[in-house]
Amino acid sequence: MQGMQSSMAEDVKIKWAVWTSPKTGLLAFASDWKSSDLPELYFGEDRLPVKNLRREDPLNFARMSGYWIDKREIIFVLPEKTAKEEKAALKEGVYVAGSFNDWAKAVGDDAWKLERDEESGLHCLRVPLKAVGGARKSQSFKFVTAKERWLEVPVDLPNCIVDDYGNRNFHLEPKCTGAHEFVFEPPLPFNVAADIQLIFCRGGKDVAVTMKPGPFVKKMASKLPLGAVVEDDVTIFRLFSPQANRVSVHIYKDVEATRVKTIAMVLRESCVWEARLPRNAHGEFYHFTVDGFAADVGTLFDPHFRVLDPYALAVTGPKGPAIVVDLARWKPPVRRFQPPAWHELIVLETHVRDLTARAPIDLTEQERLGFAGVTKWLKTEGSYLRSLGINAVELQPVQAFDTANFEEYGWGYMPVNYFSPAPQYGSDPQSPDKAAQEFKEMVEAFHEAGLAVILDVVYNHVGEPNHLQYVDRGYYFLLNADGAYLNFSGCGNTLDADTPMVRRLMVDSLIHLIEYFDVDGFRFDLGELIGVDALVHVERALKAVKPSVIFIAEPWSFRGHIIRELKNTGIASWNDGYREFLKKYLRGEGGADGLFYFLSGSRDAFRFPAQTVNYVESHDDRCWIDEITENPNGSGLFPTANDRRRTHIMFAILMMSHGIPMLLAGIDFLKSKNGKRNTYLDGEENALPYERTLQFPHTRDYLNKWMAFRLGLGKALLCPAHPVEQGFFSTAAVRNALAVVYNANTTLGSRRWLFAVNPHFEEVALPLPEGDLTVGKQLADHERFDLAGLTSATIPIDSTAHLRMPPLSCALWQILPD
Repeated sequence: MQGMQSSMAEDVKIKWAVWTSPKTGLLAFASDWKSSDLPELYFGEDRLPVKNLRREDPLNFARMSGYWIDKREIIFVLPEKTAKEEKAALKEGVYVAGSFNDWAKAVGDDAWKLERDEESGLHCLRVPLKAVGGARKSQSFKFVTAKERWLEVPVDLPNCIVDDYGNRNFHLEPKCTGAHEFVFEPPLPFNVAADIQLIFCRGGKDVAVTMKPGPFVKKMASKLPLGAVVEDDVTIFRLFSPQANRVSVHIYKDVEATRVKTIAMVLRESCVWEARLPRNAHGEFYHFTVDGFAADVGTLFDPHFRVLDPYALAVTGPKGPAIVVDLARWKPPVRRFQPPAWHELIVLETHVRDLTARAPIDLTEQERLGFAGVTKWLKTEGSYLRSLGINAVELQPVQAFDTANFEEYGWGYMPVNYFSPAPQYGSDPQSPDKAAQEFKEMVEAFHEAGLAVILDVVYNHVGEPNHLQYVDRGYYFLLNADGAYLNFSGCGNTLDADTPMVRRLMVDSLIHLIEYFDVDGFRFDLGELIGVDALVHVERALKAVKPSVIFIAEPWSFRGHIIRELKNTGIASWNDGYREFLKKYLRGEGGADGLFYFLSGSRDAFRFPAQTVNYVESHDDRCWIDEITENPNGSGLFPTANDRRRTHIMFAILMMSHGIPMLLAGIDFLKSKNGKRNTYLDGEENALPYERTLQFPHTRDYLNKWMAFRLGLGKALLCPAHPVEQGFFSTAAVRNALAVVYNANTTLGSRRWLFAVNPHFEEVALPLPEGDLTVGKQLADHERFDLAGLTSATIPIDSTAHLRMPPLSCALWQILPD
């Protein structure tokens, strides 16, 4: 929190003054107040004396700042919120680490370990002040677990500082022991968003400091319906903005806003601004303007900026305006699609325009740009998605995003509204119904084809224009002490998913997509920035509406990784370890132990098999064939024979792995991006070149047969709903080659499979995992798959019970009952 420092008599300076609740304020001096008399404080222009002025309890200071100083001792205190979130960490041990004890070297040293104080219930550590450098030296510190996991410092704490690497630490200032803070009450009721001065008088001199809203603002919330709500013949506009002091709604019947009706909104309960229009305004356009006092570097109000309603159900584009929608005119789906169980999913990631751009059917230019084209392509006999053996699609973002020229290509990861289907993909952006209706028809077409619809959603940051920053930047975003955005997303800002109204925005918009469009699930972009608590909150809310909802997180960001923290939730995760390992393994750089780890579902990182989403490529970075190609230019456009063989082995491994397999559209025909790593604006490179299905029909057929096996004869052993028992797998390895028996202990019936892989360029004699196995027919190798059994060129098993695995090969056998 950046304070305002004001020089004054006798070198006493004010650090900051904040509201800690709607009824109390807190004044902090830049150093301890050593006088036995209370400071002389007045409120506002009328110089009314503040009420109930008293010193702050040092423990309350410590609860916020992580420490307080009692004479010649310093007491470190783990903030209560952190303690509640880190119960498991407290059992293993939490330590104080900082510039005074060489940071991580404190881990394991009992001299720096926190203990629970029975009287206060807090986790504390009391050490001599000289142990942290004495009374004159400022320091930085943090709390860290016994497993060296650094506990994050909440950004809204008064002494949170951010270093040059973006790390948040506690700032320890020996001059501020806790005796520098005073609590008071205002003499009159007030609005926390108002421009109110606190006046400190000493020696006949006045120093005024502006009261700022404190961290409590981040906890404010409302349950009132938000956005433009039509009730009978009245349209009610509502906007949540806790620090605004003036909000207006501007309504017009043509998008050019030639005639505008402006209504000054009234502040209702819980920081919600409201206006009523005595008519059903369905199809009319509107925007908000928001103004407020810039009492804090975290605020950014502009009364001239046209704010797009964050709860708008339809928008015309990234700059707005929004369109009023009477939900009574939108009929929810009559029949609800039942998606496959998570453990039976095979997911294909794709993009709306990648599907349609080069689709070999008759589409208008407009249809190739959006939802209507996908629907028509899906309904065509023999269409790409219908002929691929998947049962779910994961669409890159389809909520309204930042591309202003609708013909321009974009991935959609810069959202501007979370309720409206992207007008970029609709045929009439000025219609309140068109994009929504076409999106709904597209989802229905997927369902008719037997495909679940998962949406990639971006709730970690917003795109440009950043409308939320003009609603209440300090509430909605993570900011540093100087009021600048914390850019952990790499996209300019980071939403604060710990605030109740950001969580409500997430829940409300996702439930809207479920209820009105029958969407089956969501993949959360950069889920680490949303955080485990917020993800679990959203998961529970969505499952209460749709128990079968598919819930997947991308468990990392530029800040960190939470894949193991998600283990005890019901949330699945993209498994980037799987992706990186398989690329290395099939180039001879990974071991047999690693292959078994991923085949068996990365079991130490996940609680149930379908919690891992196994994949080798996604929209980001270079595609699979470009990553593993032998071509010196890094382009798999013309793959070598070994490129193709490695891809076949990868397909086999992916389908034999426990977890949810995910493919990227085009991998079935060896789609290349010519070695390009970042193609987020390159529609030409990302468009699916369907003609390659004629170049590589055998590769596509090979993958389809593996998928059919996984969802058919192999399902019981390859798609378990629950973790398998010890002894389910039996293995044997030579160098990096591996043979695995599935259901070795016959706990899932009598059927067993033997799967073997040789990534080397030499033949490997691979022993059978169990010497007395009766190996039946071979169903597959690296080129063929036949459930009836291969009848020629089968891999031999020699007299010593060794599989004679050819160079760069894989194979699948049925094991006969004993």
